[in-house]
Amino acid sequence: MLVVGTVLYGFCAGRFGRDSYANKRVEGVGVDWIVARDEEGDIHFACGETIHADLQEFTKEPKES
Repeated sequence: MLVVGTVLYGFCAGRFGRDSYANKRVEGVGVDWIVARDEEGDIHFACGETIHADLQEFTKEPKES
């Protein structure tokens, strides 16, 4: 389960919308929702029964290629 303060890296498979490519920091957490703020200060919302599991892979900083 994600917690407040967790950084989510990149696009997050579009869970925050198709135009949300920036990294985000989680600011609010519910059983089936997440609120996060990107680096520009914009707020993003994602929801769904599996949202915590869906976003878990995006908590690890991507490796540079």
